[in-house]
Amino acid sequence: KIMEEFRKEKKKLAEKLTEIMDENLGLEKGYIKRAFKGDDKEGCHPFFGTKVSHYPPCPQPDLVNGLRAHTDAGGVILLFQDDQVPGLQILKDGQWIDVQPLENSIVVNTGDQIEVISNGRYKSVWHRVVALEKGNRRSIASFYNPSASATIGPAPQLLKQKQVVEEAAYAAHDHGFEYPKFVFGDYMGVYVKEKFSPKEPRFLAVGSM
Repeated sequence: KIMEEFRKEKKKLAEKLTEIMDENLGLEKGYIKRAFKGDDKEGCHPFFGTKVSHYPPCPQPDLVNGLRAHTDAGGVILLFQDDQVPGLQILKDGQWIDVQPLENSIVVNTGDQIEVISNGRYKSVWHRVVALEKGNRRSIASFYNPSASATIGPAPQLLKQKQVVEEAAYAAHDHGFEYPKFVFGDYMGVYVKEKFSPKEPRFLAVGSM
């Protein structure tokens, strides 16, 4: 019952965060949630799942990976991490940065689908978990993702805004990355095979399907 209530509140938080992203991106309220819903058929709605992980101590942490570096496939990830044992790291400016344990806090991460919808304004974050010699680390991660039938692509309004600055970008030889449109279920088919590989080839692969 406690976990059910916990998940219910985390889902509310995830939906609130998508509305804040809508506002930050200049999109109408509810845009991301509707994009995640997919078909208008009854029963189609964004997916919300929760995973509990346990990372035991490792006598030789230099020989193993706790969890290899990757980006998350979906939308908004809410991580209730261990408040005492560290291990989570994010990649920023080419450096791995520790995400320090903080009591009564939730770490917010953005996944690949938010990067696509925002046309690159939000980035899916590379992260990993390192093995430690001491301490049992536990975490509860919840994923607010599109439904399998949802068609994901850059918001048209953001594509129009991009055209305004295209000439300057081309003059500087910075053409950027063109995000394709695809069905989320197809993307997951690619992701499960290429989770630990660079994300851009995943986007291109599913865009050509």
